[in-house]
Amino acid sequence: MIIKPLTLAVIMSGFLVACGGSDSAPDNASSSSSSSSSTASSTSESSQSSSEPVQSDENSLTIQEYDTGFCRLDGTVDSDNEGFTGPGFSNTDNVPNSAITYRVNVPEAGHYALEVRYTSLNTRPGNVQVNDAAAGEFEFATTGSWTSWTTESQTVELDAGDNDIALVATGVDGLPNVDALTVIGATPTAVDCGVNSDGDGLLLPQDGNPVHSRFRSARFAWSQDKADIVLSYQYDHGGWPKNQDYEFEGSGGNDLGTIDNGATVTEMIYLAQVYKDTGETRYRDAVRKAMNYLLDAQYDTGGWPQYYPLRGGYSDHVTFNDNAMTRVLTALYHANLESAPFDTDLFTDSDRAAMAHAIERGVDYILQSQWEQNGELTVWCAQHGKDDYLPKAARAYELESLSGSESVEIIAFLMTQPQTPEVEAAVTAAIGWFRSEDTYLDDHRYDSSIEEKIVYSEGDRMWYRFYDLETNVGFFSDRDGGKYYDIMEISAERRNGYSWGGSYGEKIISYADRVGY
Repeated sequence: MIIKPLTLAVIMSGFLVACGGSDSAPDNASSSSSSSSSTASSTSESSQSSSEPVQSDENSLTIQEYDTGFCRLDGTVDSDNEGFTGPGFSNTDNVPNSAITYRVNVPEAGHYALEVRYTSLNTRPGNVQVNDAAAGEFEFATTGSWTSWTTESQTVELDAGDNDIALVATGVDGLPNVDALTVIGATPTAVDCGVNSDGDGLLLPQDGNPVHSRFRSARFAWSQDKADIVLSYQYDHGGWPKNQDYEFEGSGGNDLGTIDNGATVTEMIYLAQVYKDTGETRYRDAVRKAMNYLLDAQYDTGGWPQYYPLRGGYSDHVTFNDNAMTRVLTALYHANLESAPFDTDLFTDSDRAAMAHAIERGVDYILQSQWEQNGELTVWCAQHGKDDYLPKAARAYELESLSGSESVEIIAFLMTQPQTPEVEAAVTAAIGWFRSEDTYLDDHRYDSSIEEKIVYSEGDRMWYRFYDLETNVGFFSDRDGGKYYDIMEISAERRNGYSWGGSYGEKIISYADRVGY
């Protein structure tokens, strides 16, 4: 496996997310309809990502996307506007404080010039921070078009040894599109930031990792004027009910909270953003209470039930269904790393240590529950037993089975973690399962708008929602608990009221290809 290393911080926030979809945050205004992984135009100097920065001479170092020293990006690496160099350009999220971070080493303390090559249709100012301290400002004035590139320079003080250099947006539009950073001074070198502080596994660049999409959209799930209404529905224990439209005031209380359909996690992230924007402590306190609820709800074995306190029945199983557990883990992950909107005084170091422990247990549960066929690892079910790790059934039409849908974000979350031998083995096997011709229906797509649902479409691939545990054959089911292999054999109510297939595997395969899996 070839891994392009980045620092631990790269996996923060919605970092490097380029998966699209209805729940994604808005793209930078420079984006076009082309994919962020599209080939660079003929006017660019290179369309291939590099592994080492350019050292034009001993006193000049240029760092491109994916180079050693390129450590963090709140946004995507894109290649749909002409004139960039290297593999693409950094397109940050359209929010204040979106950032790009680099890491360099210098032999002696002193003044160094930072030269940023960029393009922008409007002025997008930013600060430069060195080792988390303010070190200067960039104007980043308009260049007139998204294909006109220029440079702006700033002189900063660097310490002898390693230095983190961050370009941080101060306006609502984020940063301009940034092509590269050049550091000029006494023998700067790039620092390989792909191994965490314990040295126990490379960390992957997060450009295109689909697990971050829901997190990003949750920050702005409702308009800010809904904040008090959202707050009014929080239960005393810290959780929320699901499927609320938040049109009218709630009454709180102490009913069962849930992580189903994004509940509690979405509200917590949203209110963290509101607190970041307003500083109102009632939102801070609600977020803290929600985090405590999520930590309390985790089983000792590492999984999360659908409802907490427990209500009995299938909802007590560890629930991957509708990406419930991966939403929790992704929120914990970003909060632990203090990525926006958790980059305030919301949590203490002790809180973040508890989150890290919860993530560690969650990863262990995922590894323990990965299904084996004849000794070979495959993917996961929508529900698993909290103690025996085995696939479990839920509703009558949700049979014990491998999930072609939920397994995608489970893999994606594992790819936010240090790629230890155990994690790497799990990811390699699961992605191999999705790549296998035995698991997808070639030249077909799932169309929920028509009665037959599964239609011929040249060049497309469709994965099933459910697969037989032993044969990998996709199937459908109904309220009678039966297993069917023709979607037209199930009732119209279930055929039209449930998602039975989709292009699930494409986004994880695309990301895996990008990072060398």
